[in-house]
Amino acid sequence: MASISKICLYKPFSLSFAGSVKDQTLLQRCNFPATCILREQVPLKNECRVFARMPERTGTGVSTYLRETGTGDNGDYARNDLDISHLISVLKFCGGEGCLEFGRTYHGLIAKTGLDGDEFVNTSLMDMYAKCGDIDSAVMVFNQMPRLDVASCNCLISGYANCGLFEEAFRLFMNYESWGNKPNSYTYSSMLAICGTLSAIEEGKQLHAQVVKMQYLSETAVSNALLTMYCKCEAMADAESLFERLPQRNIVSWTAIIHGLYQHEGFEKAMRLFCLMRESGIEPNDYTFTIALASCGNMKNIDNCRLLHGLVIKKGMALGEFVGAALIDMYSELRETDDAEKQFKEMGNLTSKVSRNALIKGLVQNEKANEALDAFSEMVRKDAACDEFTFSPILKACASLPSFMSCQQIHAQVVKANFDKNTHVGSSLIEAYTRCGSVEDAEKVFSRISAPDVVSWNSVIKAYSQNGNPRRAISLFRRMIIKGFRPTGSTFLAVLSACSHSGKLQDGQEIFQSMINEFGVSPEEAHYSCMVDLLGRSGRIEKALDFINNTPIKPTASIWRPLLAACRCHNNLRIAEFAAKHILAMDPNDATVYVTLSNMYIEAGLLENAENQRKLMKLKEITKEPGCSWIEVNNKIHKFFSRDRTHPESEKIYDKLKQIMMLIKGTAYSTNADSLQVKEDFCLYHSEKLAVCFGLISLAAGKPVRIFKNLRVCTDCHMFMKFASMITDRVIILSDNYRFHHFNKGGCSCGDYW
Repeated sequence: MASISKICLYKPFSLSFAGSVKDQTLLQRCNFPATCILREQVPLKNECRVFARMPERTGTGVSTYLRETGTGDNGDYARNDLDISHLISVLKFCGGEGCLEFGRTYHGLIAKTGLDGDEFVNTSLMDMYAKCGDIDSAVMVFNQMPRLDVASCNCLISGYANCGLFEEAFRLFMNYESWGNKPNSYTYSSMLAICGTLSAIEEGKQLHAQVVKMQYLSETAVSNALLTMYCKCEAMADAESLFERLPQRNIVSWTAIIHGLYQHEGFEKAMRLFCLMRESGIEPNDYTFTIALASCGNMKNIDNCRLLHGLVIKKGMALGEFVGAALIDMYSELRETDDAEKQFKEMGNLTSKVSRNALIKGLVQNEKANEALDAFSEMVRKDAACDEFTFSPILKACASLPSFMSCQQIHAQVVKANFDKNTHVGSSLIEAYTRCGSVEDAEKVFSRISAPDVVSWNSVIKAYSQNGNPRRAISLFRRMIIKGFRPTGSTFLAVLSACSHSGKLQDGQEIFQSMINEFGVSPEEAHYSCMVDLLGRSGRIEKALDFINNTPIKPTASIWRPLLAACRCHNNLRIAEFAAKHILAMDPNDATVYVTLSNMYIEAGLLENAENQRKLMKLKEITKEPGCSWIEVNNKIHKFFSRDRTHPESEKIYDKLKQIMMLIKGTAYSTNADSLQVKEDFCLYHSEKLAVCFGLISLAAGKPVRIFKNLRVCTDCHMFMKFASMITDRVIILSDNYRFHHFNKGGCSCGDYW
C-alpha cells in the first residue's frame, strides 16, 4: 500500500489567488485525515509535486495545475479520482477561513466532474458560500439542487442568519413542509438563536410550543437554545422557569442561565446558581468563571471576590486569557487597581490583548488616566496588537485629562492599525477632540467613519454645540434626521445646549416640542435643565420659573441652578432668593449658591445680607472650590491657581502678564481697557491668565494656546482673553466648566453670550 506522503496531494501549504481580497494561508493549519486523498492507486504526478511546493500560487497556477493533471480537460479522470470527503473538508476549511476565491475554484472543479449532483457536496458548497458572505451564490446552489433535504435547508437557514437576513430565514423555515421535510433539533436551535438575536419573544414562544410538541426539549442543544433565547429577550422569569424544568442540565445550561442573570443585573442570583452548579457536581469552565467573576465584582463584596479568586487559582485558571482578564475587571470594578495591576503582572508572558485592554479600561474607569496612557505606551513599545477595545477607553483617558497631544499620538496609532473608519473608535476620537477644543479634527474624523451610527452623529453635534457653532450643530441635527437616523435623548440634549449657548430661543422651543410630540422621546432632568437655561439666559426669567413649576417631574437642584445663574446675569434678586431656597433645601452644602447671593447683595447695596451669607458658609464649614486652570506643554500638564507663584517659570509668567496688561491699556479700546484696570487688583492674577501667559512663553509661535478651567470664566478674564488674542495674534481656546471659548483677533466664538 502506497504511503500517505506519496499519495496525499493536499498536505498543508500556502496558496494565494490573484485578485483575492486578502492573503490566503489556506491549508497551513489544516491536517486532513487519511480519507482526504486521491485514490491510492494513482501516484502523485510530477506537476502535482511542483504545485504543492510552490510558495505562492496564482489563479494561473491553479488553472495550469488543473489542466496538466487532467482535472481541467478530462472530467472522467477527476470524477474517478477525487474523494468526496476531501472536497467537503476543503470547502469546510474555505468557509472557516473566508477563502472565497479558493472555494469558487473548487466549485468549478465540482461542476466539471459532475459532482454537483451530490447532496453532501452541494450542502458543503452552500455552507462555504454563506460563511464567506456570498449568500447569493449559496441560494443559487440551493435552487439548483434536485432534492432538498433537511440538512440543506438547515444550512441555508444558518447562512441567512450569519448574513443577518433573518426574514429570509423565517420564510425558509415556513416552507419546510412544502419540500417534504420536518424541522429537526438543529433547525429549532438555529431558529431560536435568531429569535434571541431579534428579541422576538412571541415567535420564540411559538417555537417553544413546537419543540414541546415534537419532543425535542429533552435534547440539550435545543433546551439550551431556548434558555439563551429567553435570556436575550429579557424574559428572565420564563428562563428561570424553563431552567427549573429541564430534564438534563449540562455546563452550557448552567452557564446560559448564570449569564442571563448577570446581564440583567441579577448578580446575587447568578452567584447563588454558580454555587448550586458546583454542588450538583458540574465544575465551571473558563466562560462560567468569567461570568461569575463579573457578577461578584458588581456585588462589591471584596471578601467574596477574594474567595472566588482563590478558587480560580486552585483550578489553575487564573492565568488564562479570559479568566485572567475577568480578574482584572473584577478588581477594577471594586476600585482595587493595585490588585488589578498585580494580577496583570502575574500573568507575565501570558498577557494578551484581552488582559491589556482590561487593565487600560480599569485604570480609565478609576480615573487614572495617566497610568492608562502609560499602559498603552507599553503596549505600543511591545508592538502588541490593538483593537477597538483598546482605542475606545484610551481615548476616553485623553478626553478626561484632556490631552490634545496624546489624542493626536493615539489618532496616529488608530490610523496605523486601520481603525480610523471604525464607528466606535471614530466616536471616541470625536469625543476626545471635542474635549480638547479641536472641532476641526472632530469633523475630519466624522467624515472618515465608514458607517456612522447615532452615537457618531451625537458626538459631532455635541462638538459644534460646545465649541460655539450652534448653526452647524442644528444643521447636522436636521441632516441626521433626513438620513434616516432617529435622534435619542443625547441628540436632543446636544442640540438644545447649542440653542442655549447661542440664545436661539425659538429653535430650542421647537426642537424641545418635536422631541416629545414627533419622536416620542421623554425629557429627562438634563433636558428640563437645558430649557430653563435657554429661557433664563434670554431674559425670560418669569417664563423659566413657570416652566419649572409645570414640569411633570419634581424639580431637582440641577433644574433650579440655571435659573439662579440667569437671575445673577439679569440682576433679578427676588427670584434668585426663591431659586436659592429650593437648591439649598436639596443641597445645603452648595457653595455657589451662597457666593452668588453674596455677590448679588453687594451689587444691590445690601452689605449686611452679603455678610450673612459669608457667615453662614463659615458656620457650616462650606468652602468654595478654588479656581484652577491647566495647560499642556510638551506632553506635561501644568496647573495654576489664583496668585500662584509655585511654578518654576513664575517670574517669566508674571512679566508676560504685566507686558500684556500694558499693551491692553495702550489700545484704542479705552472703555473696555479702563474696565479691566478697575478690576486689576481683584482679577489680575486669576488662574486662567497665568496659564495663558505660560502658554504664550512656552509654545511655538502661531500655535494655539489651549487652557482648561474647573469653574466658569469671569467677565474680566473673558475680556482679557479677547484682548490677548488680538495683541499676540494667537488663537486662545479656553474651556470652562460649561463650554469652550475660541478667542481670535479680539473676538470670541460665544459672541459674548455665555
